[in-house]
Amino acid sequence: MGGTNKALMRLNGQPLLAYSISAFRDCNSIGRIVVVMNDYDVKRMQTEWSTSPIELGADSVVSGGKERWVSSRNGVEAVCNGHDFVLVHDAARPLIGSEDIENVIVSMREHGSALAAEPLSDTLKKCCGDTRVTSTVDRDHMWRAQTPQGASCDIMQQAFLNWDASKLGLPTDESMMLENIGEHPQLVACGNPNFKLTTPRDLHVAEALLRCRAIPQ
Repeated sequence: MGGTNKALMRLNGQPLLAYSISAFRDCNSIGRIVVVMNDYDVKRMQTEWSTSPIELGADSVVSGGKERWVSSRNGVEAVCNGHDFVLVHDAARPLIGSEDIENVIVSMREHGSALAAEPLSDTLKKCCGDTRVTSTVDRDHMWRAQTPQGASCDIMQQAFLNWDASKLGLPTDESMMLENIGEHPQLVACGNPNFKLTTPRDLHVAEALLRCRAIPQ
C-alpha cells in the first residue's frame, strides 16, 4: 500500500478506521474503544479528513511504538485500566461485523481467550528456496488467524510481560504471545468477510462488498 497508514486510506468515501470503530461501537458488550495512533497521523487525519478518532467514535487515543506488538501493548494497557477483558483489532480489517465481534467476546469470556479466524480450504504447498514444490501440507485443523483477538486483561498483560523479543523475535499477533504462556485461544469463525487489506486490489474487493451490504435485501 505504499507504506502509508492504512487507517487513513479512503474506502467508499470514508477513512478505513471509521469502519472498525463503527462495528465495535455497535456492540453492546464493548465498554471502551482505544485507538493506537501516533500524533503525526492524528494530525494527518484532521488535515485530510477534517475528523479525528474521537469524532469517529473512539473514547481515547494512545501513541504506538516502533513495532506492531509494542503498539498493541500500549493499547492493551490503556484498556485494562478499569476493564476485565480486552480485544485487539487491526484497522486494516474494515469488514468485521458486529455479530462476529460479539461471538469472539462470548468465546473469550467462556474460555479466557479467543480470536476470529477462518478455516483453510485451499490446498497448501511447501516449497524449497527456488519455489519448487517439495510437499503438500495437510490442511486439516489449519486456520487463518484474523482479528479481533482477545483475552482477560490478566492473561493478556501476562502474555505481553513474558514475551522476550530479543530471544523470540517479533510476534505476529496476540495469539502467538498467549500461546507462549500456555494459553490455547479459542478459534471463532466469522460469518462475514474479514480479510486484511494488503494490496490495492483488496481495496476494490472491499468496496464491492460494502456496496453489496448497502443494497436492501
